[in-house]
Amino acid sequence: MSNAAENARFRFTVDVSKRLADEIENIAKETGRTKADVFRLAIELLSAARDAREEGMNVGAWQETPERRRERSFVNF
Repeated sequence: MSNAAENARFRFTVDVSKRLADEIENIAKETGRTKADVFRLAIELLSAARDAREEGMNVGAWQETPERRRERSFVNF
């Protein structure tokens, strides 16, 4: 695929709930990103999670301290 084709832009219209609209706005403000960038990042993360799942990997987050390890698995991709 050519570089120009890879960089082509497409417009989508998406309806979201008030809760998601508020969450998108909050993430954008907290991270200094635009709302469009929040959507782009979310799709990239979901795509990476899907690929990991297809490879038999678990998808989640964790926090390790000297005392313990906390884990949260993300499901329903």
